Amino acid sequence: MKPRIARGVWTLLLLPLLAHAGRAEPPEGLEGRLRDEVSTLASPAFEGRRGEGGRKTAAYLVDSFRALKLEPLFEKEYLQPVPGAEPGQVLGRNVGARLVGSDPILRDQSIILSAHFDHLGVKQGVLYPGADDNASGVAMMLEVARALVQGPEKPKRSILFVGFDLEEIGLYGSRYFAEHPPVPLDRVALFLTADMISRSLGGVCDSYVFVMGTEHAPGLRPLIEDSARGRPVKVGQVGTDLMLIDRSDYGPFRARKVPYLFFTTGENPLYHTPRDTAETLDYGKLDAITRVILGVVQRAANADSLPKWDSFPEPSLAEAVTIRDVLRMILNHREEFDIKGAKALMMNNALRQLDAIVERGTITPAERRGVMTLARIVILSVL
Repeated sequence: MKPRIARGVWTLLLLPLLAHAGRAEPPEGLEGRLRDEVSTLASPAFEGRRGEGGRKTAAYLVDSFRALKLEPLFEKEYLQPVPGAEPGQVLGRNVGARLVGSDPILRDQSIILSAHFDHLGVKQGVLYPGADDNASGVAMMLEVARALVQGPEKPKRSILFVGFDLEEIGLYGSRYFAEHPPVPLDRVALFLTADMISRSLGGVCDSYVFVMGTEHAPGLRPLIEDSARGRPVKVGQVGTDLMLIDRSDYGPFRARKVPYLFFTTGENPLYHTPRDTAETLDYGKLDAITRVILGVVQRAANADSLPKWDSFPEPSLAEAVTIRDVLRMILNHREEFDIKGAKALMMNNALRQLDAIVERGTITPAERRGVMTLARIVILSVL
């Protein structure tokens, strides 16, 4: 349930951690632990994380949260069963834990960091490991939890860590969670999720991870920019309306106007195939993205205030820059994507328009609508 796309892997160099007084930093060996966690979750023992494999994964997350001494999220339980249509039927289970905030007032507000852990299982005897989709996101979530628990200071706001089940069958786990939340949703200051964060959009956007959702909370943009500064990855801001339907677990929270951020590097040729294996991922990139997300969570957890939902924000020039750069990188591989004729003309016209917007330094709502329409056409016709 995500955007279509991506091929290729670019190995990013791991930069030293930037020192921030009072901020939790990932313990040494982060990249190795991410590799180990992805390799475990994508191994045959977890059966593509569906059916019995899904139950094993839920137990793995419970053990991980318990080892970090995080509180259970669901009425003294780590598991939230997701019922089916028949009485007594359980389709799956969400897994949640809580790190209680240190501030006596702000601790009543929560930040949710999530990742779906289910995948496609075993089909006709063939394993679908789901390393990028979405063992990468689960590994990130566990390492951010570890960094926050082991950091020198606890965050002021409470942090909820949630592994969602049943994303692959229509966001069913996150839909159920949003309908039966363990905390009132009006006290959720920010929802973050990550889905596929260790490859490359179209095989040509190797340096990029994309973040969606800032169009409804523009005040989050400085937190993202500060967290990405000095990291070997570009965080490209794009509007969620680039996609015509909700493609991951931010959907139920978006529908309820909870400020959200969705991180992804996009789909790739290994998406939903048996070849989505642990050894094919870019762990340097996963490391860098994990550090960016940790920074965003820390800054949001400790901010004096966080932006509320904005239904009609000002268009972002950063979004125009991201779309321009993506189109340019795609055009630089026109033979690979068979870009010629009317398709090439359309993309070149879009690039000229975006260059003019970026040079001017402002973008109008009408221009943004036109840019988004062109970007959707490119994604559907080229990628």
